Amino acid sequence: MKLLFVDDMRDTRDFFRFAFELENVEVRLASNGREAVEIARDEAFDAIIMDVEMPEMNGWDAVREIRKLPAAARVPILMYTANGNSETRKKATEVGANTVLFKPLLPREILSRIEKLLQTSS
Repeated sequence: MKLLFVDDMRDTRDFFRFAFELENVEVRLASNGREAVEIARDEAFDAIIMDVEMPEMNGWDAVREIRKLPAAARVPILMYTANGNSETRKKATEVGANTVLFKPLLPREILSRIEKLLQTSS
């Protein structure tokens, strides 16, 4: 499995990269939405995990842009945020995300959700 993990916090990126690699998951990191869009334009992923609040381009705008890319139009995207409410879920659906995960969440739980999304989409 190959994932794109997007978060503006370096420690968070490093922690998840380490945890995912322990599970034999290939992971690519991005520090903001703009960087994530550029990476998604050039590389294929099995899923994308996107933080919401980031500098340069937030997660909402990044998901909108990624959904315009032919290669990434159907890739499962999981929004990852601390702001958990019904409005967040609604906005995630509007921008094209498949689901919303609320912080804190363990890497293994995220992988489990991705596996379920991949099973239902195939």
